[in-house]
Amino acid sequence: MSECCEDVVDAGEPEHSRPTLTAFIVCLGCVVVLLDISIVNVALRPIATGLGGRLSDLQWIVDAYTVAFASFLLSAGTAGDRFGNKRVFATGFLVFTIASVVCGAAGNLPSLIGARVLQGIGAALIIPCSLTLLNHAYDNPGERAKAFGWWAGSGGASVAAGPVIGGLLIHSFGWRSIFYVNIPIGLAALFLTYRYIRRERPRLGQRIDWAGQIVSLFALASLTTVLIEGTNWGWLSTGIIVLSIAFIGLSLLFFAIEKRQSQPMLPMELFRSTQFSVSTLLGLLLSFSFYGLIFTLSLYFQQARHFTPLETGLAFLPVTGLLTVMNVFAGRLGAARGMRFPILTGFVVGAIGLFWLAFATGSATTYWGLLLPLLCVGAGVPLILPPLTTVVLASVDRSQVGLASATLNTGRQIGAAAGVAVLGSLLTGAPTLVAGFQWGMIISSIIYLAGTVLTLRFVPNDPHLRIEADRSDAEII
Repeated sequence: MSECCEDVVDAGEPEHSRPTLTAFIVCLGCVVVLLDISIVNVALRPIATGLGGRLSDLQWIVDAYTVAFASFLLSAGTAGDRFGNKRVFATGFLVFTIASVVCGAAGNLPSLIGARVLQGIGAALIIPCSLTLLNHAYDNPGERAKAFGWWAGSGGASVAAGPVIGGLLIHSFGWRSIFYVNIPIGLAALFLTYRYIRRERPRLGQRIDWAGQIVSLFALASLTTVLIEGTNWGWLSTGIIVLSIAFIGLSLLFFAIEKRQSQPMLPMELFRSTQFSVSTLLGLLLSFSFYGLIFTLSLYFQQARHFTPLETGLAFLPVTGLLTVMNVFAGRLGAARGMRFPILTGFVVGAIGLFWLAFATGSATTYWGLLLPLLCVGAGVPLILPPLTTVVLASVDRSQVGLASATLNTGRQIGAAAGVAVLGSLLTGAPTLVAGFQWGMIISSIIYLAGTVLTLRFVPNDPHLRIEADRSDAEII
């Protein structure tokens, strides 16, 4: 370790506890970021009751966070290298905590949506830097690999627990409490980060690709606005046509910028690998249907079934409760059968569950009639991501593993934003909310079937792929 790292470590802190403390602190970051993705869905109806607004406004509450998160994720890793990961990680927590205060105190929807954008930026600063800090904290590769398992497990548990925690908080203290709960976590994380995390020397040669960052942000914002507001404004309205043209133009400009940058935020040569390109696309398709389901299912439970937020959170358990368990099972299944098998199984089982939901949500169906299709989705989705991540990491040089992982996560966040926008718009455009939900599930099942075809055609099943990817995961991430 460099001298600058030793200078910030408390002399009274035992040497052996520093990595464990670092792991705990960065897991707090993963918890608040992923908790906020799932917890807000059960609060949509109470927020609408308290602040008013249309269904599209509720979509913006979710997507404002996701779009900002996706847009800044790639640049945040470079910022961590350039200014120091400890500093950027702490800045992310500070931004996230302040934004949570503003969210909780919001008196109208525009201020809430604006604060959600700031939360997304804070989240983007936290996640890549947390992984780098965790990597630097452990000298032993085996211990480092275990720490990454804790990090991933804490994130999965947060997504799973989010709806139930949100339901309990709203039931007891109102919808604003789901944002205020981030404050004590954020303050504790800031103190612990300043006190105990080692500071590494910044890499001054790194440059942030500001041109690519700004263009990509406006491109993704244009696309999201088209998908959310198309039904309200009219698909052939001037605003939608202008934004569609802007999205196409900005996308082309982004690719042109990235090809000419000496240090691009997204190197185009990554996509020369068919395996990488298809796997990233599969991650996008996975999140499109899953997060679109979480958003629309919450509205279905609360508006069509008239569930309370607490009942809604408990109703999500068949989907979210299986995430952590099946994530572990997916890794073991991939180790035994190769990576293609769990990905393929996950897409097939998920497609069955989504298609089944489309026909199980009639007015006469009880919640217990939804249980089996919900269990199919909950069992299928987590089978996909762990082996898919392995395939992505194995498709690039070891020096690009971190960038490949960030690109996969960015693609997943873009898919999540698009899923909320598209499936949410179906609720608005259909004659009834139930009909819109059913069409959304049919489309989602078709998307998962497309994922099945792509997996069969392009995802390798070579056991050697698993060995190399596992080594990269343990040594570099």
